[in-house]
Amino acid sequence: MRVLALVPNQLGYSPGQRGSIELWEKVLAPEGIHVEFAPFENDELRKVLYFSGRNAKKAYEMARGYLERLRLLRELDRFDAVFVYREAALIGPALLERLVARKKPIIYQLDDPLFVPYKSQYNGYFSHLKFFGKIKRIIEMSKVVMVNSSGIRQFAESYNKNIWQVPSLVDTSKFEYRPFSETPERVCVGWSGSPTTLKNLKLVEAPLRNISQKRICDLHFIGGTDIVLRDVDFSSQMWNSETEVEDLRKIQIGLVPLASDNPWNPYKFIMKTAQYMALGIVPVGTPIASNLEVIRHGENGFLAKDDADWEKYLSLLVIDHKLRNQMSAVCAKDALEKYSLKAKTPLIVDAFRSAVKS
Repeated sequence: MRVLALVPNQLGYSPGQRGSIELWEKVLAPEGIHVEFAPFENDELRKVLYFSGRNAKKAYEMARGYLERLRLLRELDRFDAVFVYREAALIGPALLERLVARKKPIIYQLDDPLFVPYKSQYNGYFSHLKFFGKIKRIIEMSKVVMVNSSGIRQFAESYNKNIWQVPSLVDTSKFEYRPFSETPERVCVGWSGSPTTLKNLKLVEAPLRNISQKRICDLHFIGGTDIVLRDVDFSSQMWNSETEVEDLRKIQIGLVPLASDNPWNPYKFIMKTAQYMALGIVPVGTPIASNLEVIRHGENGFLAKDDADWEKYLSLLVIDHKLRNQMSAVCAKDALEKYSLKAKTPLIVDAFRSAVKS
């Protein structure tokens, strides 16, 4: 079975793409399902897309990408199916998907609620060129729909019956669990994200300030250095794909704060939580989205609904080494059994094969 994968980003950059089709390829190939990637983004587009301004350059590169997609459609006879991650093009209605569906079955993966309109912090009102209403049409015309969360599944089931729920997965051969020291010299509470999600740290500024003032642990944040937290003593660094796992190993307790007023958040699968758990990092998170399903309160982490909860549970995990280490082992076990590539391989393979069944 040969599958053309229409993906938005160059390989190795997008967390969602890396945690799904790029990772799945490792188990699809041995089963005779061969994936050929076709990113919409090239080097030139990537240089400007995630920064403000340079709209003329963005428009030119978007047009180039779209024309390249149209050219690629003439090669569909080489494939048995077409995999579409999120959308075939970063702009425009579902025209490309419609042209594909006339010739080949579509395996569609939706791992973010793109049906909820949003305004990009970098591209402003140009975001509306994404045609948010097209998502339900893509779902309708797809032979297989793969989703990563219960919220997105509920939306998709209104437009298609062949829905496969596969959570965003952790490559546990890379994110390998190693038990932490039972009595470390210094416990580290940390966070991992990106420049676009740095604002989530502001949600827990007050409890972090109180913990910082107690001097009971270190605070370390991965994902940016432009972090402003008043009266909080912390260290920070940029995210680096080559050192990602070793950087995370500095942390024993992981923060997963999420804004409750963000319309996307209730639908999301929070990949960060699963990555923490795979390494034995105990998560403390906002009770929203997949955190409600992944974090079993008091067993493999804690759900914190307000500042008092955040301070209480973070302080408890810092001070109680025995509890933290017990939870750490449960986290790693849960991640291996529920959110690892190995655990979900049969489901992924069956989903792809269902696309070509008569």
